[in-house]
Amino acid sequence: MAEIITTAEAVAHFLSSLDAEEARDHRPEVDRFVAWFGAEQRLAELTGSEVAAYLAEERRRLGDHADLAHLEPLRAFLAYCARLSFVEDDLVPYLRVAGAPRRTQNAPEPGSAYYVTIEGLAALEKEVEQLKAERPNIAEQLRLAMADKDFRENAPLDAARDAQAHLEARIRQIEDQLRHAVIIDADTKAGRANVGSTVRVMNLKSDREQIFHLVSPNEVDPGSGKISIESPVGQAVINHAAGDEVQVNAPSGPLSLRVIEVIG
Repeated sequence: MAEIITTAEAVAHFLSSLDAEEARDHRPEVDRFVAWFGAEQRLAELTGSEVAAYLAEERRRLGDHADLAHLEPLRAFLAYCARLSFVEDDLVPYLRVAGAPRRTQNAPEPGSAYYVTIEGLAALEKEVEQLKAERPNIAEQLRLAMADKDFRENAPLDAARDAQAHLEARIRQIEDQLRHAVIIDADTKAGRANVGSTVRVMNLKSDREQIFHLVSPNEVDPGSGKISIESPVGQAVINHAAGDEVQVNAPSGPLSLRVIEVIG
């Protein structure tokens, strides 16, 4: 089921996932589409036929032989909305931009997907905002440290440069995760374990049950039963349903588990 979000809200969400230069380049074309569809319209109401109609209008406006490469930002926006379940279906195929890759919902480019819960996505967005707010403070530290012209033994300058490097590295990491974020809803999972699922398993050797919640690596909290989908157990149970038996390549040795229940 698609999230309840207006077109304008979805655009703001999309642009915040890009770096400043990319957002500036993408905004005009995406805003033009929003003006056509309606900023306050629920994005879930957008259909493939409407996307195709917009494409037809662009062809009429620019001529049948135009390659329409300028619509690539709109394609990226629609793909983003499909990944985050802002729309019911993947609408990218209805926007046949020359040279653009065609992808299905929740199937991003190999190796690029970052699976995360809704809560985890919100936490990442909050963190990157806080980190960006630190930039002026670090810039001031650099300015003050550079006032000392003896750079050879300037510990404050070295510390400020290290802090800036770590800050920018973390911002880039989060922005990349946001660009490739994938939220899979319960209907898409069809009863199979994935990020956001609560899974109950039976250890077939000890006959002991265990319950855990699958989350992205950024959300791990063992004390609350939240384990990463990239952990040995997470990798073993992902895409499995109740009744399946799986093998876990644990550091202490192989384990055999039976999936008893998958919730969400």
